[in-house]
Amino acid sequence: MPDAPLTASVESTALIAALDRLGVSVETYTKPTAKITADNIAREAKARVARRTGETAAGIVVDEDYGKVGYVVRTSDVVSGQERAQRESEINSRASRLRANRTYQQEAHVGLYLEYGTKHMSKREFFFPSVRLEEAAHDRRMRDAIQAAIDACGLGEI
Repeated sequence: MPDAPLTASVESTALIAALDRLGVSVETYTKPTAKITADNIAREAKARVARRTGETAAGIVVDEDYGKVGYVVRTSDVVSGQERAQRESEINSRASRLRANRTYQQEAHVGLYLEYGTKHMSKREFFFPSVRLEEAAHDRRMRDAIQAAIDACGLGEI
């Protein structure tokens, strides 16, 4: 004679409510962790970048991402408005405006040129090695933050 099928009845209302809370909780715990990682990457990249004027290192910044859920480390053009105006006036006064303008426009991309190299220059990585150094620590911190969020929602209990 065949055994009767196994039947289980589970009240899922509490579980579904806890899962709904988990999304907000995870972001609350992981965003500060992402900020720590972004700051560490920026600090390491600033220490590694090749320096001539210091502008590239000063241009490594941490910004909140567009979705407001994390952070982005990027290089930016840090030339002030006054300095930009001075450089543009120098460009306009030169005989070879096209060549000078091209040189000025290239200054905004020095970080990219250093990281990837050009046909005239080998790469001098500073950004991606910084990311690779932080990768394992970031993974550990994120796992801990996610586990803390799960525990805070009551889902980590046995």
